[in-house]
Amino acid sequence: MAPKETKQKPTKKSHSNNKPKISKPQKPQQRKPPSTTSSSQPPPLQTADANGLPLNWPPSLPYLIHPLFSPLLTPLHYSALHTRPAPDSVEPLDELPADYVPGPCQKAVILPITDKRHPAFGQAGLFAARDLRPGEFVVRYLGEVHPGGVEWGGGLVFPEPEKGDGEEDGEEDGEEDGEEVGEEVGEEDGKEGADEQDGIDGEGEVVKQDDGKEVKQDDGQGQGGPQQQDAPRAEEMMPYNYKKSDYDLWLDHPSDLAIDACRCGNEARFVNDYRGIPNPVYPPGYVPQSKKEELFLKRPNAEFKVVWDPVRKEKTMAVYVLPAGKKAVGRAREVGIERGREVVVSYGKGFWEKRREEERLKGEVVEDGDEGYA
Repeated sequence: MAPKETKQKPTKKSHSNNKPKISKPQKPQQRKPPSTTSSSQPPPLQTADANGLPLNWPPSLPYLIHPLFSPLLTPLHYSALHTRPAPDSVEPLDELPADYVPGPCQKAVILPITDKRHPAFGQAGLFAARDLRPGEFVVRYLGEVHPGGVEWGGGLVFPEPEKGDGEEDGEEDGEEDGEEVGEEVGEEDGKEGADEQDGIDGEGEVVKQDDGKEVKQDDGQGQGGPQQQDAPRAEEMMPYNYKKSDYDLWLDHPSDLAIDACRCGNEARFVNDYRGIPNPVYPPGYVPQSKKEELFLKRPNAEFKVVWDPVRKEKTMAVYVLPAGKKAVGRAREVGIERGREVVVSYGKGFWEKRREEERLKGEVVEDGDEGYA
């Protein structure tokens, strides 16, 4: 049989007049920017000095790495302090991070405020040493835990440091020579209260502080019970008004527990209120081009939060970055506070109402010619 002939399909006619197709020149490939890695991030800011204290810490202010407890606290106060609410309660407490280490904060640094537009110009604030994530723990708020309903208190009472065998022998010799051990501890802590120095207020006001050395007291494992506190000596019971402190926060209002960082504390006492702080995006003298350009901060980026210390088994106060909002997109969902930006909170309306009332009373007293009010 003869092979079948294959039929070729007719080619379609071209309407391009048989002109050759001209290929478009390809665009050169653009180089993609290098991906951001941890190695390209700027290094964290320095947060501590050569002495192991926070950078720019006032030399006359005692530095704490654990809470200090007022001798005015009762067993009921300590019971409430060491009682954690049940997980299914109305207000359960989160725990401090497992990697938390007492001592100078590595996430934030105390820096002087040099912007003349800032309400605390010439004072100091707390600034992020690196990028902080939304909801991240920043630093504990340390100070003197005291009964919140008590207006007047005495001097600070620090616990005695643990003594070794050699130190005990030395103390016995000192007692035989007629030296009082309690007096030696008082002189070492420098809490006599005879001299007062000006300290830097976290809000920018200059307040009187007790003169004392930088101390790192408490063994970190104690429960802070009454049995661990020394009885206050007569010279330490100088009057102190908690109600006039700008650093006094409620730790547990129903249980009458508060924490005051006026006379001692850590980096958290330098956290400022956001109101009146200029927006760092716009330089001084910038004229806004639209209503959307906000020259001042409209909201805080951090908050005070009561949490549970799993090591010491007690309630404590801490500063946390605010969580990302529902409308946050892009970098705002990954970075809550950028490196070098100030950590700011809201002091609450009650704080400013009290401040305005004090200013009003001050003006009335001045008008009456009473110069004794300060």
